[in-house]
Amino acid sequence: MSSSTVKFLQSDFAATLFPLKTNRLLAEFHGQEIAAYIDDRVVNGAHAGDSFLSQQKVYATKPKGHLRRTVKLDPVAEYFLYDVCLRNRAVFRPQVSATRRSFGYRIVSGKPIPVHYAYSEYKGALKTSAQKFKHNIQFDVAAYFNSIYHHDLCHWFSGKANVSTADGDALNQFFRETNSGRSIDVLPQGIYPCKMLGNEFLKFVDLAGTLKSKVIVRFMDDFTLFDDNPIVLRQDFARIQQLLGQYALNVNPSKTYFDNKVGDVQQHLSEIQQSLTEIIVDYEAVATPSGVDMVETEVEIENPLSAEQTQALMSLLKDEALEESDADLILSFLRVHTESVLELMPILLERFPNLMKQIYAVCAEVPDKKELSKIILKFLKTGSFFLEYQLFWLAAIVEDHLFGKGSYGDIMVRLYELTSDMKIARAKVVEIPEQGFGFKEIRDVLLKGGQSDWLSWSSAVGARSLKAAERNYVLGYFSKSSPMNDLIASGVKKM
Repeated sequence: MSSSTVKFLQSDFAATLFPLKTNRLLAEFHGQEIAAYIDDRVVNGAHAGDSFLSQQKVYATKPKGHLRRTVKLDPVAEYFLYDVCLRNRAVFRPQVSATRRSFGYRIVSGKPIPVHYAYSEYKGALKTSAQKFKHNIQFDVAAYFNSIYHHDLCHWFSGKANVSTADGDALNQFFRETNSGRSIDVLPQGIYPCKMLGNEFLKFVDLAGTLKSKVIVRFMDDFTLFDDNPIVLRQDFARIQQLLGQYALNVNPSKTYFDNKVGDVQQHLSEIQQSLTEIIVDYEAVATPSGVDMVETEVEIENPLSAEQTQALMSLLKDEALEESDADLILSFLRVHTESVLELMPILLERFPNLMKQIYAVCAEVPDKKELSKIILKFLKTGSFFLEYQLFWLAAIVEDHLFGKGSYGDIMVRLYELTSDMKIARAKVVEIPEQGFGFKEIRDVLLKGGQSDWLSWSSAVGARSLKAAERNYVLGYFSKSSPMNDLIASGVKKM
């Protein structure tokens, strides 16, 4: 099954919050050995010294300065989670019925349902139901992934008919050990198998026979109830809160709406969005799923933007009142006009840390890489405050879009300096296979220091471009420090 697990992991890699190539490369080159290590050493109980390691806490950005707390799983833990969910894919079922609807996060014909496809179906279901019924209630679960109780999730999974005792026990061990024994905040965000678990767990609401609403539509933890009778809706809203309360889950009061126009943004369009509708014909404002994913909605432009349209969009990006959601949408229109975006890159980097993933995508198309590298270097030298998510994605830009061009080496050095307290962002820097600018020496210290953590693991992967004899020499010291180090060293030697 390892080849299928690797394909699953590869398909989800770009969509994750912190896609470190260390995990992907080790799965690709060393997947069978990782699977064997998990089965033979970690979960069989015969080797007390081998276990799932406690995972590194990390914070992704959300709109308006909020942070999303999660963990970055190490190569073994991440491989296990993709594998156990793929092997038990029968647990993750289609929607309950035509009137109790849920979308996405399943494996169909061997492939995960794409999030954007599921979300499009979800929006269609909302629109259809809104046309049929007079009333609705919309709400979501507050901090859902951070609030699920470890034992509730494990008891639910283990109780499924198709799940073996070994897999149930292994998932229980995974959550206990990766979260250092804490019983909440166990489900990592941003990776598809966790979305599968979180989505399927909430089917207990869909299956509740006491609910009387004509239609219930759900995307992960976003619920919308439809009926012609508002009393029925309010009764079901109370019942669902009681059902959720049995698992210590709560509804978010700030995102609860009665008779709101569904399928659109919950509030009136901002002046900037209204301006956007005048610039781009057939523009559609779309709300994103709350609290779980940032779904990137592709905006197709049949005809190239005129010079006037491009300039108007550029002017909007300079507007001090611009919201991050508006900037995200404008960037999707301007991706085909990357030369124009280049002059606005300093503004984007400074004002919109939440859009780093979108900026990463834009940078792929910028033709003047030398100028882009100057802009990024200046931003890193003059800025006073940086988030780990920003620095991680800037390192990804360096590796995938600037490597060997312009000031990329100086950017790598600056990123290394800025990430002294940010282990995952620094791991991203040292996994880039650059041996100049002092990075070979930096990795040499990390690999020979007896550490078994992200910095040493990613340094091992960053050493993959050394000549085989030199690479194997430095990995020899590294591999002696722990079973995990030895596993990773064996995998890097294959690269």
